[in-house]
Amino acid sequence: MNLLFRLCIIISLILPSVALNGQTSRKIRLTPVGLGFDLPDSYKQRTFIKGLAGFVHKIDQLAGTMILIDGNKTTVLTRFVRQDKPPVVTTSTSDVIYSAKIDSKFRFNGAYSIASTKVEKDNIYEIILTDVGYAFLPEDYIPYLEICRAATNVAPDTRQKTYYIRSAKLTTVYTRAYQKVTGNSEVSGVVFSVGGEVYSSSDQFKIDYIVSVDLVSLEKLLSLQNCNDLINNEEIARREKAERVRQEALRAEEERKAREQALSEARAQVEDLKKTLHDNIARTGEMQRQLQEAQDKEHAALEQLNAAIRQANELSTQAEQARQNAESREEVILTFKNKDGKVLEIKNLEELSEEKLRALGFDVEILKK
Repeated sequence: MNLLFRLCIIISLILPSVALNGQTSRKIRLTPVGLGFDLPDSYKQRTFIKGLAGFVHKIDQLAGTMILIDGNKTTVLTRFVRQDKPPVVTTSTSDVIYSAKIDSKFRFNGAYSIASTKVEKDNIYEIILTDVGYAFLPEDYIPYLEICRAATNVAPDTRQKTYYIRSAKLTTVYTRAYQKVTGNSEVSGVVFSVGGEVYSSSDQFKIDYIVSVDLVSLEKLLSLQNCNDLINNEEIARREKAERVRQEALRAEEERKAREQALSEARAQVEDLKKTLHDNIARTGEMQRQLQEAQDKEHAALEQLNAAIRQANELSTQAEQARQNAESREEVILTFKNKDGKVLEIKNLEELSEEKLRALGFDVEILKK
């Protein structure tokens, strides 16, 4: 907002002539401010259409639109844009194209190009125009084929009134009204002088939006293209595509039949294998019974083998122990005493046992050598 205030160059202020602390107030002279009487040529050459005011907040939807202009009436017909290439949109907040103060003598006073701002006599308006948005379709974004097709059924007189919007601009219009100060009226806010008169305002800026467009007549649009060639080429391309699709469909049908044949063969093979498996299952049952018997015999034989091994191991252990005992056996001397005290020594009891000696009346003592 400081920029907007700087654009309203305040030269000086007028202070009322009142007594303050017994002193006479002093007067301040205002340097006159010039008025703007024309807009830039680049702005005046734009196309402004009131019937498109509804697109001020969606100018991207305006680019590519076909409209019918019949006198002062504008009708939106349809829109031609490519789905894969929407309009290119750019934005700006500082592209000021016009800033001035104007009065009722302004050439475009009340015109739509300045948002229909109407300056009454004895008033001055401050006006600031700024471009804030731009949407356009590059050449290769325009769907000429669709436009050619749609135009084939349009009457010649209607074609002359039909236009294609190639691009659209959104412009903000800031305005503030200043009233002429008369007599001893109280002055406040922004004050300046024009033509010896003093104007002041305490209002804030009012903002409006306007849309300007770049139009291409349908006749010119079609003249830039050979619609017959476009349609014929598209028809040829469509037929070629249809033929490719038909060939692909035939190949797909052949592939389907081949897959069906393969499926039939696979199913037959499955049935044969099922039958073979069923027969094998019956034989397998008998073989399983025989296998079980053989496994039982094997188990019994294994147990017998283990028992024989254990017995052989035990006998081997006993034999080894006997061998070791025989090798390390101590010599035993048996001393026999009869009643008379006579001693009889015997080294081997194999022929005469201790029991027999005792039975003969001998007392037996075992002496270890």
